[in-house]
Amino acid sequence: MQKIYYERRLPHWQPPGATFFLTYRLEGSIPMEQLRYLKQQYSEEEQLARERLAGQALETELYDIQRRYFGKYDKALDENPNEPYWLREETVATEVVDSLKHCAERYFHLWAYCIMPNHVHLLIKHHEDAPLLADILQRHKGYTGNICNKHLGRHGAFWQEETYDHVVRDELEFHRIAWYILQNPVKAGLTKSWQDWHWTYAAPDLL
Repeated sequence: MQKIYYERRLPHWQPPGATFFLTYRLEGSIPMEQLRYLKQQYSEEEQLARERLAGQALETELYDIQRRYFGKYDKALDENPNEPYWLREETVATEVVDSLKHCAERYFHLWAYCIMPNHVHLLIKHHEDAPLLADILQRHKGYTGNICNKHLGRHGAFWQEETYDHVVRDELEFHRIAWYILQNPVKAGLTKSWQDWHWTYAAPDLL
């Protein structure tokens, strides 16, 4: 059964058992004005595509629009000169990793992850009999948000509510995304090799 739900007017397609590329970020890690501008661009491009195209041509164009949107979104995270960068803290990043491993034991196969200073990238294979991915992420983000706030001695939202999710369509895209995740700290200038970034992981069967 296909599962589709909406957050902040953007659609999220989460079919059980699919492979997903996920990105979620710290609250406030992209200025609201910039985020509104990106979402407005996305909505306008999507509307124009639906007015002009149909069938496979529409599907291809919507896929390209989503890729462009994510590219701008991720660039905004990597180049954001403002805080917060709470995931730089070892105790905070460790809590996120431990929670991901806990979820992977029950709900999905963890192919790869990268924890950046203000956001997280994941590549997972969702188990068909697991709860809806949106519910898993809500639990993970709720738990880590609470415990990380305790480490930081703060209150309030820790994670931005919405998660970027993308269903991986084929093997070629799978390997492209896996490489993108591993290379993220290199691209951002944080390290010269992904193997040297402590908060990057690739499953043994991925390499």
